[in-house]
Amino acid sequence: MTSATLSLRPASRVRLPIFGGLALAVFLAGFLLPGYLEGGYLQSMLNNGFITGILALCVAFVMHQCGLVLFGIATYYGIAAYVCAILVNSFGFSAPSAAALALLAALVSAFLIGAIVIRVKPLAFMMICLSLAELMRHLVALPSLRGMTGGSDGLVFMPEGRILGIDAMDMLDSARVWPLIWSATWVVAGIFLVVALSHFGVRLRAIKENEERMRFSGFDTYWPRVLAFAGVGLAAGVAGVLQALASGFASPEMFSIITSTNALLAAITGGVSSVVGPVLGGVIYTWAISEFGAMGYSQLFTGISVILVILFIPRGVLHPLRLLLRKGGRA
Repeated sequence: MTSATLSLRPASRVRLPIFGGLALAVFLAGFLLPGYLEGGYLQSMLNNGFITGILALCVAFVMHQCGLVLFGIATYYGIAAYVCAILVNSFGFSAPSAAALALLAALVSAFLIGAIVIRVKPLAFMMICLSLAELMRHLVALPSLRGMTGGSDGLVFMPEGRILGIDAMDMLDSARVWPLIWSATWVVAGIFLVVALSHFGVRLRAIKENEERMRFSGFDTYWPRVLAFAGVGLAAGVAGVLQALASGFASPEMFSIITSTNALLAAITGGVSSVVGPVLGGVIYTWAISEFGAMGYSQLFTGISVILVILFIPRGVLHPLRLLLRKGGRA
């Protein structure tokens, strides 16, 4: 499902219906997954893995399409979660209305921030994005805002209403919220894939390769990247709303450097050049943290594993499988 795999070459056109049919089969089969998982722990871990996968998709898209390291994706993830929780608690909004306005808040904030940070150098871009996330973490924890944000304890909320046929209260059940998380992941991944294959995606990659040449050729190099940044913020907002609704809780730690680091490492683990890799990386990374944490060596083993992936599989864990499929196709 990479841009190389789905190019417009004749051989790819022949394989496209096969990949489409396989993708549809996987999508439909995914809804049956909760029935095969024993206990809520595995389902909850899978839910968290896919939410991390959405954030990893955002990071991977910016890296692959724009050549920038978005070390601060937690900003839009946390903004969406908090806006959703505050609208429900303080203003009595229903879950669908709160979720919609939360996504709008993530989109607008990403657009405004992107309009500023896109102009700076890559290192400054990375540090400003990280600093903004930390700023938001301390802002929502301020004692003076405790009545609205819950302060350092976070904000518990009880949404009402239905989202895509699922009662908001049922979303606290990890098995019942799974169809929403599964569908949202596919929608986000599908949109990123379409954008990457479009003329807009080609322009983004051309700007990444040689911004000065594109500018001298008469192309606008500023607004395409701002729009891409805003879209990524919206996608991160989807993850934030899902996490908030699935837990009934918004925490300052959603803005933390750990959230941004997890998304970045998940993207690197899965590979940034596809839409499947980051999601797979999110699931693997979440599982690894859980398993290593049970042993009491979470940070140590996770760090070693990430180093090994970067050294021996720099294009992500999906790359060896892709090579095998290509060799099989030639044979």
